[in-house]
Amino acid sequence: WRELTTVLGMTTKLKDDDENDRELHLTEAQTRLLKSTASAKAETQPSKAAPVGIASAITAYCACSASLLVLNKVAVVAVPSASLVLVSQFVASVAAVQGLANAGALDKVEPLHWGKAKAFMGISLLFCACLWTNVKALEYANVETVIVFRAMSPIAVAFCDFWFLGQTLPSMRSWLSLLTIVLGAVLYVVTDDGFQVRAYIWVVLYFISITSEMVYVKYVVESLEMTTWGRVYYNNVLSIPPTLALGLTFGEFDGLGALEWNLHQILALLAACIVGVGISYAGFNLRKLVTATSFTVIGVLCKIASVLLNILIWDKHANNVGIAALCICIFAGTFYQQSEKRR
Repeated sequence: WRELTTVLGMTTKLKDDDENDRELHLTEAQTRLLKSTASAKAETQPSKAAPVGIASAITAYCACSASLLVLNKVAVVAVPSASLVLVSQFVASVAAVQGLANAGALDKVEPLHWGKAKAFMGISLLFCACLWTNVKALEYANVETVIVFRAMSPIAVAFCDFWFLGQTLPSMRSWLSLLTIVLGAVLYVVTDDGFQVRAYIWVVLYFISITSEMVYVKYVVESLEMTTWGRVYYNNVLSIPPTLALGLTFGEFDGLGALEWNLHQILALLAACIVGVGISYAGFNLRKLVTATSFTVIGVLCKIASVLLNILIWDKHANNVGIAALCICIFAGTFYQQSEKRR
């Protein structure tokens, strides 16, 4: 009887040990699954746990965006070829990623894969369309004209956010903010002294391009897991061919052979390239943290610095009423509140 009791006790202990082991393995598996899920969500959804990081990302993007608008204007005046300026910025961004990787500051640059390249081809085409129409608009209109049409884009992006990206519609406060931006834009257009039909054709094309780009890029950022520098590399590499094709089509490179380069032109192009690298990284970094509409509104708000720089640099700028209307647009945007995901 004692031997039988001992055997039964050992069997029961073995069963208990097996159950404990299974529970331990199950707990470890669940932990790994939870960590993996949390990591994936952190890459694809706006962050709510790091307000300091979001504030830093917003500051970096605003600084690059506000300065690049003016620097592109300077570069296009100094070097009369929008395509050359854009291609130079793309090449500089690719070289910066490769250089940082070779210096050990980044992980090895991810080679182009067809699956990701297909998605980024759409980004590159839209990105080129935005840059191309933006630079062309700057050739035929003042900076305020480009800014105000950009200020009208958040309301279009808000609807696209709802239809395509699963966000809720803006709150009443946010709608009032967006509508006030539109009213300020209308006031600006009415009082604009520099109205040019060709200029407004380019800025309307810029408006359509920027709306489409905001929504599609956010979709790709949410659906493809990549590093920010990886996105910068893919986007700029794939943007070079279509920009070259557009430049050749419109004859942007025809007069460059006779161009006599001087220090002013070189410095203007170099400055545009440096800030171009910065906004390429800052833009993708911020896109993963906020919604498409919020990103658009942030881009509008930071343009007030461009207005101030433009008044100091150029004689061709809006009158006082036009500048006041633009300030209304920028001020109204500060009341916008980011929407939530639909459940």
